[in-house]
Amino acid sequence: MNKLSTPLSASLDDLPNAIVAASILPFVTATDWLNFRLASRKFYEIVHGHDVGAALQGFGHDIGATQQQNEDEESKALWLLALVRDYRFEQQKGDEEDDGCRSLMYQTIRCNPDPDDEINPFLSTSDVFTASTAFISWKHWRKIDICLHRDEHGQQFDVSPSAQLVGPYFLRAASLWRKIEQFCSDESLTGDLGPMIQSTLHPGVRFGRSLVDEGYQDGKLSAFKAVYSFYAGQSLGDRDGMVLPGLFGGYNVYDHLSHSCWSSPEVLTGSKVVVTKDVNDLKLTVFDVQSGDLRIYFRSTRSHPPFTKAVRYGNSDDQILRWFENHANLLQKYSVGRLTPGGFKSILRYPSLNDPTNCSRAVTRGVEVVASSIYAVEIGGIFVFSIRMRMLRPEEPDYMSPEERGFDTCQLVSRHWRITQGGEVTQVTGEGVVGYYPLLREGDHESLVSDDGGRTFHEEDSGGGIREKYFSYQSCTDGGEGSMEGYFQFKAGSILGGAGEVFDVRVAPFPLKFPQCYQY
Repeated sequence: MNKLSTPLSASLDDLPNAIVAASILPFVTATDWLNFRLASRKFYEIVHGHDVGAALQGFGHDIGATQQQNEDEESKALWLLALVRDYRFEQQKGDEEDDGCRSLMYQTIRCNPDPDDEINPFLSTSDVFTASTAFISWKHWRKIDICLHRDEHGQQFDVSPSAQLVGPYFLRAASLWRKIEQFCSDESLTGDLGPMIQSTLHPGVRFGRSLVDEGYQDGKLSAFKAVYSFYAGQSLGDRDGMVLPGLFGGYNVYDHLSHSCWSSPEVLTGSKVVVTKDVNDLKLTVFDVQSGDLRIYFRSTRSHPPFTKAVRYGNSDDQILRWFENHANLLQKYSVGRLTPGGFKSILRYPSLNDPTNCSRAVTRGVEVVASSIYAVEIGGIFVFSIRMRMLRPEEPDYMSPEERGFDTCQLVSRHWRITQGGEVTQVTGEGVVGYYPLLREGDHESLVSDDGGRTFHEEDSGGGIREKYFSYQSCTDGGEGSMEGYFQFKAGSILGGAGEVFDVRVAPFPLKFPQCYQY
């Protein structure tokens, strides 16, 4: 039974409302329900309940979206069924309301219906709201569905089940983008970098017809559409002589710089679409429209094989969404800084002190050392570790005055590492750190370099860039999972400053771990 004719509707007029709502209407489409309601006041009330005002709100009118409406049980059951059937919400048991809050099925989003609007996004995180009735919720999902799946002439087109609108995916996308927006607006986390990242994001768009025209109408696009409906990539390159910061951040070690930006969808080949680009085009994250898989492809000759899975486990239907959700959660655990001395600011992918499981901190005589590592599969599968050191200031925990620590400045002399991997221990010692012998003072440092083994020093040219308050460097080690710890030897005063005590500054153990599920 696909449609209810007028004679059939008349014959149903004598049946109890509960029978019509429970035994007949569930077997026809929600669109037919809207036609069926015109047959009589009785059917109108079955479909919409006794509160006519809620039903009279058109797609463009939200006068009752935030106020309570009288929702009859028959009407409520019908539209909850429609949400399950049409937009793949999970079936709820009972009201499933906690402290008066509506269930997930009442969450919906107002959309921007203008296909020619290039300034305002198709969907905005601020337009998520709790509908007063299940019908109002369904109505707004229906509007999003129509906007996503119509061509330039306004005609609707069919898509496969794997490309249909999934309401929960869109709500999850709204949540992850809200986290990213909050990260960008939190000055305590990002300083001036967050607003700059926000300014590079393109408004969300409808990726519907364009992908169908590419032959992807049977692709796994449901989660893809949800992610790109709120924001649709970043501006890439430079602005006013400054490198634009990537949403996925990066790291630097020796001559390798990784810095990934979110890309507007770009067809690479066949069914593969680029979703992130590395600033040096050494790495691409690619979404396979047909399979739903995310893979990271490498152009480095040191990468074998030339690609890896971005998501190792779970269903492929929502891989791109889970991958983005994980990144949004990790942002709170990253720090912001310069990828190279005097270089441009970026999200640093090394775990920070906000992630104490994967980052260590130790303070010795007022000198703080923070250490963490990441696994860099694109450069041969090595661990890149980041060390950040500084002399603490008076307002900070664990501070010691010059009288207490015994010096105003101190300079690094050597490094000593203990690396444990697979039950085996390796000891590494050496002068300086990657050619540097930093001189620390309260709230500042000098990045001193020696070309003759520590006999003379000169400060590295920062290229006019702003110096960070801490000295940081990156190096690497290969091998399996394990941990690193050690100490740096410092000399009170400076190396060339005559007599001065040499003392050890501890580096607390930090892990060397392979990614468990997600790769960036």
